[in-house]
Amino acid sequence: MKKNMVYFVMYLVLIVELLIVITERDELEEKETLIRDKMLNTLVESYKQPLILSIPQRSSDYNLNSKEPIRVVLTPAGLVSDAEKKNLKFYINIEEKSRSKPHEWMTRGITLEDSTANFKMIKENGNAVFIADFNRTGNYKFNAYCTVDREFPPYLPDYLLDSLRARVGEFKIATSDLENFEIKVKALGGVKKKRAEISF
Repeated sequence: MKKNMVYFVMYLVLIVELLIVITERDELEEKETLIRDKMLNTLVESYKQPLILSIPQRSSDYNLNSKEPIRVVLTPAGLVSDAEKKNLKFYINIEEKSRSKPHEWMTRGITLEDSTANFKMIKENGNAVFIADFNRTGNYKFNAYCTVDREFPPYLPDYLLDSLRARVGEFKIATSDLENFEIKVKALGGVKKKRAEISF
């Protein structure tokens, strides 16, 4: 009888431990689901944000006699995945109202892939940098924008990607608003020629 009682108590202890393990597992699964939902909601909100291009220095002065070309930084915001940062495209063109037009400026504008010897764009630390070497004075007005094909992070597992697609919907090309900036080019300083005076 005592032997049976011991087995019964051991059986009860095992049942209680099993119930504790099941309860802890359910609590962990519930926490994991909450964390996953919060992460997905954050990603969904990020993808719904607009693509923004900012130009910290809207107006720049440039000396025509300078040895170095001028650099204007274009900073994008609203990108989510590394693939988007890698495939982002920038465009710069002359503003229609600009009275001055640079010599050798391409009619279709400047991009990362399409530039000239005096006007080009490069990528630097996630930003684009417009590098311009002017050869005549003037007040040059430009406009710029960027575009990107929205892409999900490739490292997410399929079941999370499916859930993200269902919440975000179909992707389109995101385009920033047009941003304006100007460069005032003047001929300052330089080598001054000495006047020769002849006296008799």
